[in-house]
This record gives sequence, C-alpha cells and structure tokens, in this order.
Amino acid sequence: MAKESQLDYLHYYSRRNFRYAWLSNQEVVNRLLSFSPDLRAAYEYYQDLITAIDQRSQALLDRLIKQRDLPITLKRVKRTLRKHRQEIIASFYTRLTNGPIEGTNNKIKVIKRTANFFHFRTRILVSLKNTNLMIREIPKKN
Repeated sequence: MAKESQLDYLHYYSRRNFRYAWLSNQEVVNRLLSFSPDLRAAYEYYQDLITAIDQRSQALLDRLIKQRDLPITLKRVKRTLRKHRQEIIASFYTRLTNGPIEGTNNKIKVIKRTANFFHFRTRILVSLKNTNLMIREIPKKN
C-alpha cells in the first residue's frame, strides 16, 4: 500500500471493480474505507506507523503501541510492535538492512531449482560476484 500522501488524485482510470467508474487512486481508497469503520481505523493506524518509521519518531511509535481503541484484528500487530520495540527503535539510528543477504539467498534458490546438484557449490561461487572463497579443483581419481 502506498503512503496516503502519495496517492494519485489527478489521474482517473476506469475501475472494473466499481462498475467501470472513472476514479482516481485516492477516490478508490476513500470508497473502500467507507465500507467499514474497522478498516478505516486499521488504515489510519498503518499510515501512522509508516509516518513513525519515516520520521524515526520514538514518541509516535510509543503512542501507537499504547493506543487502546483498535479493532480486535490489530491487537496482534500492537503486541508484535510492543515485543520488538527496542529493535524498531534501534533501526531508527542504524539503517542497516539484510537485503543483500536476502538477494544472495534468492540467487542460491534459483540455482538450486535449475542446477541438478552437479557442482552445486561451484555454481554458487561462480554466480556470486563478491565471494572471497577460493574454488579449488578436486583431483579426479583415475
């Protein structure tokens, strides 16, 4: 989902789910949120959480964790935020990510699907650019 401030309200598109009405992205979100007060509360909570993370605001995060008037479906989200509060706050100060490791794992899984396990380790080391591991030849038995 996009941030509320990034929703397009200038360009209109024909929407099949709304009987081909010409609606902007902002109008679609507003119509969907009008169906349920719980959905609107969840959307606003989500937008506040995005704001807290973008602004690196510990006070806003604490306010979200202490918020009481939430739909029952968001209780688990609040519990998870409370449980991992220290890690979330630490991420405000250090913008480290495990994205490169996840990318490497994805490459290995793709190789694993197509490799037939023949020289599997060698294929992985050859395909990964920044490996410091040596590929040594295994002498063939005569």
